[in-house]
Amino acid sequence: PHDDFTSKTVLVMSFCEGTRVDNFEQLDEWGLVREQVIDAVAQTFAHQMYATDIFNGDPHPGNLFIRKGTKLSPDEGLTLVLLDWGLAKRMTDHKRLAFCQMAYAAATFDYGLLLDSFNTIGLKIKKENVAESMEGIRFVLRDMAPRDKARRRIKSRIKTDQGRFESRTKNERVPMESKSYPGEFFFFIRVNELIHGLGSKFNVDMSYLDVLRPYAEEGLCKSPMYQAPALPLPEPVKCKDPELNDKLENVLGQMDCEDAIAGAQVCVLDKEGNVLANVTGGNFGGLKRHIPMREDALILGYSCTKATAATVAHIMVQDGYLSYDEPICERVWPDFCKTEKPPKDLHKYLDLSAEETLKRWQWKRSITLRHILTHQAGLWFALPASMTVKLMASCEACAAAFEYIAEVPENTLLPNRKPGEAVEYHFMSFGWLVAGTVMGAYALKHKKPKDSVTYEKVYQAILEPKLSEETKSLGFRPCGGTGDFPAALTVTKDISASRMLQMRRESVAMGEGEQKENDNDAGDENKAKAQMFRDLYKNFKGKEFLLDPRVWNCEEALVANVPAAGGRFTARGLASFYRDLGSGTILNQETLELVSSVTGVERSAAGAALQGATSMTTNDSDNDLVELGCGFQLIRFDGDDKESPPAGFGHAGVGGSIGLYHKPTGMAMALMLNKADGGKDQTMRIMRVVADHFDLGKL
Repeated sequence: PHDDFTSKTVLVMSFCEGTRVDNFEQLDEWGLVREQVIDAVAQTFAHQMYATDIFNGDPHPGNLFIRKGTKLSPDEGLTLVLLDWGLAKRMTDHKRLAFCQMAYAAATFDYGLLLDSFNTIGLKIKKENVAESMEGIRFVLRDMAPRDKARRRIKSRIKTDQGRFESRTKNERVPMESKSYPGEFFFFIRVNELIHGLGSKFNVDMSYLDVLRPYAEEGLCKSPMYQAPALPLPEPVKCKDPELNDKLENVLGQMDCEDAIAGAQVCVLDKEGNVLANVTGGNFGGLKRHIPMREDALILGYSCTKATAATVAHIMVQDGYLSYDEPICERVWPDFCKTEKPPKDLHKYLDLSAEETLKRWQWKRSITLRHILTHQAGLWFALPASMTVKLMASCEACAAAFEYIAEVPENTLLPNRKPGEAVEYHFMSFGWLVAGTVMGAYALKHKKPKDSVTYEKVYQAILEPKLSEETKSLGFRPCGGTGDFPAALTVTKDISASRMLQMRRESVAMGEGEQKENDNDAGDENKAKAQMFRDLYKNFKGKEFLLDPRVWNCEEALVANVPAAGGRFTARGLASFYRDLGSGTILNQETLELVSSVTGVERSAAGAALQGATSMTTNDSDNDLVELGCGFQLIRFDGDDKESPPAGFGHAGVGGSIGLYHKPTGMAMALMLNKADGGKDQTMRIMRVVADHFDLGKL
């Protein structure tokens, strides 16, 4: 407006030259490509919504003018004119952040970030279904398409939504609490639908999210949420072996330049607990990749967490809470499998014969703590039904899912083979089975109601008092959460599994059919990989978000207590734990022998892939199998006698993080990596620097 000519009764505005954006005859005369025009419109509104505090909420063709040329060149490019700002909307930084999270999550298939966007903007989910939520937001921000194709998609989507609506209870039909929708959310939907309508009118095919993504990322990177932590850096520790420290710094520097790591921490302690080396490299990862890695940053340890759960169980056996070989359902966890025979008609709900159901029920009744700790319980595949991030965050709820619940008999989890028959890596179920067992044993001995005992309380009562002050203060959080520590992000470049599942789901919802796979022309390696994916899809159906490591970055997962995979550690904190463990202050000598002796070997490709690097030898054949102790992995070095147990015991996790104790030298080592698809080679490359430095192959 012209302020000098404007009053309460008169508004004087500037006159803007141009023609309607959908004047195709004029666009053709000017030689403007339609895709170029729509791209400019999309970028203009992306900038407003994600990088500024105000956006025009009414971008229909009558409010969009266009003219040829720019201020810099009257004959090249184009200029957009946005008219009628009466329906403009201002956003607080907080709400703008939410829309940035939403768009970036949709563009990158980041389930965890999508859930965070709902929390940020104040949307309250009635019943979490993050894959369906992702489908909905990606439909709002879907690819632009010509009119006929766009109409088919919308009609199919309406049909899909109607089918879901009719199949659900009244309370489940609307996924969000209706009063929680902020007004800005409806403007967000309106603007995007109007732009899609314009794209259809222009008859273009265009990936809308590819246009939005850089603007959403720009908005996120400006937010304090993704800036460097305000905490002061820890005081530098003086390392007793500066030569080793320099070698590790060099290898991390090389790997950072090669993009082989995102962020890394390495710590090596001698048998007295002195710091031999303490090194960081890379960055916090993801949207925090501009922040250099710090030694006090917590990194998700994945299966490194299993060592803590196993240690709790071993202490409780030492203290007489339970034994290794009593069936857990007989005394300490009766609800695990309460009756001698399965409930009537259970086989009908499980789609099994009555004979097969009885056999598997008896197998379940025979499961012992030893079976669980040695990955021989026959429940390697088991996950709670209707898994959500919120459910995963509760260790107690997930453990209870292994019990028989009369109201939902179809959710009953039974072994797929006789306990003790085979070693199969229980990648998630290990933690919940251990937790259910130790919670029951603790409640029994202390005569407490079962529901009053949590796994974290058991950990705090049983293991935490035995830890050194160094371990507790340096970054050791096996029950999740970050406390006063900064948290690095878990990152991955490979989202093929979750992306493929999500896109299949969306294509069906829009009436475009499932993507068919044809393995006929694939090589043997690709066929095997395809079959592995199909097996994963079958086991993860309805739980697809678990295939995306980034889900662990969301607020709900940051505090999740997942005793098989959710612990967060610094390398120094984890190394200090193994120094405590190896020194005999936590477990007695007899138990340490049990922990570090071979109780089984995992030979399956899928199991080995989920276990991280457990061999530091240069013999590739050793890297195809995983030797297991009772609750721990055994780490073999080149100098180990093939007829004797490996020299190290510890636990590795997906992505390459590892903590271990080397028995001959008394050294404790830990490596933390925040790149979930880093693989074994990165771990071995770093840890072999330590092995070569101390000639561990010649011990």
